[in-house]
Amino acid sequence: MKIIDITGPIYEGMWNFGFPCGQFKILQLNFDFLGHQYFHEGFEGFVGNTGTCIETGATYNGYKNSISTHEIPLEKLINIDAYVLQIPLEKLKDKDNRKYITAEDIKNAEKENIPENIAIIVSTGYGRNWDKKDYIEKSPFFKKGAIELLLHKKPIILCSDFPSWDNVLHPENNFDELFSTDTLVLANCINLEKIKKYRVKLIALPIKILDICICPARAVVIEE
Repeated sequence: MKIIDITGPIYEGMWNFGFPCGQFKILQLNFDFLGHQYFHEGFEGFVGNTGTCIETGATYNGYKNSISTHEIPLEKLINIDAYVLQIPLEKLKDKDNRKYITAEDIKNAEKENIPENIAIIVSTGYGRNWDKKDYIEKSPFFKKGAIELLLHKKPIILCSDFPSWDNVLHPENNFDELFSTDTLVLANCINLEKIKKYRVKLIALPIKILDICICPARAVVIEE
């Protein structure tokens, strides 16, 4: 068994999505107790999509029409079957100075038919750019046909190693399609290109914070 950590590290000075007060910072909160000094930290600028995160449709549709991350059944997060689509970044076409994934790319990477109710992991190797300042701006995106094809397979989780799933300059309107389903999003992952097998197991656990739509998570892939 091989365990691959696909969680990106969180650290001061890392990229962020530009939210007010969304720049991650560690605060030293050391304190004395019973004559001994204890070390402790606080987190400033720790927002829902800091680092690797899980997102539900509530972020787009509101909580009346979707669930909070703490309400996701654990059986949808632990040891679920996952299929890995390896689509190397260097083979992708360019538009607006960004790479994009097409439906044809998905079909070519599908070694065998992907069943329903599993996780689909889309790997490009872009996670190697985690520490770059333009990590978000240069992110690949999905063409609408690619998103439609992936969602047609009705996955529990759709995962990728890039943060921006639509073209911000000329939108594909992918989020209309994505959040009209119950599919969970697991994004901003790393090390997906290190996965060698097509069929693996996935564990992805958000922090148990009540009533939120997107939450930092620890995620690993298991090759058996």
